[in-house]
Amino acid sequence: MNSNNKHKPLITVYMPTHNRLELLQRAVVSVFAQTMQNFELIIVDDASSDDTFDYLQKLAEQDSRVTVLRNEVSQGACVARNRAIELAKGKFVTGLDDDDEFLPHRLDALLKGYDSNYAFVNHGYIWHYGRQTKKVGNIARIITLDDQLSINYGTNQVFVETERLRAIGGFDASFKACQDYDTWTRLLITYGDAKSLGDASYIVHQGHEGHRITAKENHAKGYQQFYDKHQHLMTETNKINQRWLVMRALREKPTIKEFFIQIQHGFWFVKTRYYLSVLLVPLAEVRRKWLRG
Repeated sequence: MNSNNKHKPLITVYMPTHNRLELLQRAVVSVFAQTMQNFELIIVDDASSDDTFDYLQKLAEQDSRVTVLRNEVSQGACVARNRAIELAKGKFVTGLDDDDEFLPHRLDALLKGYDSNYAFVNHGYIWHYGRQTKKVGNIARIITLDDQLSINYGTNQVFVETERLRAIGGFDASFKACQDYDTWTRLLITYGDAKSLGDASYIVHQGHEGHRITAKENHAKGYQQFYDKHQHLMTETNKINQRWLVMRALREKPTIKEFFIQIQHGFWFVKTRYYLSVLLVPLAEVRRKWLRG
């Protein structure tokens, strides 16, 4: 560790994993490639049946910054994340899914941009489809609770003080999906506005053949759970936008009336693009296959 890093606060990176050794190795390499090296990496093996645990044990023997935990029976990514968060020694904490990766400047940039007046800070992410990439959520902005109740501006990972994440109880393992959306929302409820720093430093890989941590068929259930939990805080606009999220998750085609109601409540561009994609399903499927290569 160079002298510029040893004076910086420790950052904990938590990572759940299950039966995706090759993808996991790529994710781990991206953490070790960080320009900010004062981190600990806590990886929770959620009952993998491949060679994952052997790899992790060797990794921990080679580098003292790595801590490995194992669930003997699979309990899901949220339980794994919560185990890591409970054990975290870092002042700050952030997550990485085992099929994704960090860009080298991620931890350094998030630490430099952190402001304790905000519930958390975050960067956007880069969708990697195989042939093509697209940046999402990389515009600098303040994230209010009202914003968040319409769509997840927090993205899939945030940078937050560890004690704050513990204080709200970590991730809600009862959710079928959208656990991150719920967790960041509870941080906003408890600690006020958050801040997006206007960068993208997290790669979400969509081109591989394996399932992502949350299966797509559970997304609608997750949004419904989110709605049930937080609807008492929602405006009519929030509720209409939540309805759109469920429709999109189920790939439902809205009626013309519903479409015109939706575009009056924000996100008109993405809603219009979605509406056209469900009207022109064959073309949309051809495009998706082309993007994946």
